[in-house]
Amino acid sequence: MFKNATDRQRAAGYRFKSTVTPAAKDASIPLNSKTQYVTEASADGKTLVTAFPNGLRITSEANPGHFAAVGVYVDAGSRYEDGSTSGYAHLMDRLAFRNSERFTSAEAMAAIEKLGGSIMSSSSRECIMYQAAVFPQDVPTAVKLLADTTLRPKFLPEDVGELQATVPWELQDVESKADMFLPEKLHEAAFRSGTLGNPLLCPISQLHSATVDSLAEYHERWYRPERIVVAAIGVDHQQLINLCIDNGFADLAPSHPAPAADQSNSNGSWFRKILATGGANSRIAVPSCKSVYTGGTWFDSKPDVDFTQVYLGFKSAGIDDEHGLYVYAVLQMLLGGGGSFSAGGPGKGMYSRLYTRVLNQHAWIESCVAFHHCYTDAGLFGISASCRPRNEHALFDVIATEIEAVAATSGKRSSFRRPYASQEGASLFEVKRAKNQLKSNLLMNLESRMVQLEDLGRQIQVSGRKVPAEAMIQHIEAITPEDIRKGAAELLASPATVLAQGYVDGISQFCPQVAANHGIKL
Repeated sequence: MFKNATDRQRAAGYRFKSTVTPAAKDASIPLNSKTQYVTEASADGKTLVTAFPNGLRITSEANPGHFAAVGVYVDAGSRYEDGSTSGYAHLMDRLAFRNSERFTSAEAMAAIEKLGGSIMSSSSRECIMYQAAVFPQDVPTAVKLLADTTLRPKFLPEDVGELQATVPWELQDVESKADMFLPEKLHEAAFRSGTLGNPLLCPISQLHSATVDSLAEYHERWYRPERIVVAAIGVDHQQLINLCIDNGFADLAPSHPAPAADQSNSNGSWFRKILATGGANSRIAVPSCKSVYTGGTWFDSKPDVDFTQVYLGFKSAGIDDEHGLYVYAVLQMLLGGGGSFSAGGPGKGMYSRLYTRVLNQHAWIESCVAFHHCYTDAGLFGISASCRPRNEHALFDVIATEIEAVAATSGKRSSFRRPYASQEGASLFEVKRAKNQLKSNLLMNLESRMVQLEDLGRQIQVSGRKVPAEAMIQHIEAITPEDIRKGAAELLASPATVLAQGYVDGISQFCPQVAANHGIKL
């Protein structure tokens, strides 16, 4: 019906495929016989995206395989929370696949065990996701389970009581593991105004104030159709649409008036508005969620531990900065790093800068690795390292030198006193090797069906379109040594975030002086 697509529509990489008004079917949940939707295909025909007037988006790729993967992605998470709901995304994750309108906890568990596949949920700062990998014939059961746990959960007092008894143990376990606990403190120090600095796990104080009513209110507030994407890999797209309709996804009431699906409107403006913005026009009471990076310091004195952990982070690009996103991905590979002991082998990054210039030169450094946490509108890039106690101030100097080095103009070098702390910018050979490693990691990860599923669902949720691996490779290939230098220099333009846990007397005393020596703002 949409025969005259405009140049703008073609440039978006999608073409209209169909508009269907399915007949109502017998189901345990009443259906709306007037449900309308529009489906578009990507330019290569591999990705199909369907939008409903209520804002729901359904996407799939029919990749062949022995297993099918299905997921539901909710645009909610800790960055959207305020003081009254802090940690609720974590609680929603822990309450998944329990009591609902069509399943008790025991029935849901029995159904999951019978599937014999993998079904899970997780919460992050920007998304609560529910995913299943099952045999193709079990997709209807998987969608039924996913629909009930996302759309029709029952919050019972006994389930809330169980959470209040078990979550404290989880928090205690996380706090005992520096590699899990310190990234949380890093976000808290870097984004002190909230949003990305909000706790990912539910605080104890908030846990005991959670009630059946408050959890139901949180669910009502965030689990709206315009904030939901249903994705599948290895499932026929029309079958997925029918399953979503049968299980009530299409009948969810939006939190804003649905646009009229005027079939005489040949440019499909209502569809494109939903596809591009999802819940952006929601009239629901959503707090301002634009992240504000502040930087800061946090030192936790634990003089009896075996190693002192040090983190140095900076504001970096988010997903909305496409070029910057690839620059920092390549820079992370270029710096690389790892533990002081490694068996080596392909892909271990043994020739990355943090191995050759740090771990191979300083025996007292236990680990040193580059990290990049990336979100919709911001990111955190930096280096984490550990060493024996009383060397932490020297460790901070070493990792600050490496950040400064990649930001330096090629040809500049440090003094003879520290010959391996070179101030030379990234060479063409280094950048080429980092790009090859990044491409290799990307393509190997995309061999996993669950990675394909999450990549598809999150891309549609965030940008309304799927960037294929081939386009990602082209972006990576376009990165130059000068892009790396400029990206590293931009890191130094923002205030740093510095964390240390363990024996911290030295770094707390000398941190300002060492930072100033390397042009790092605090």
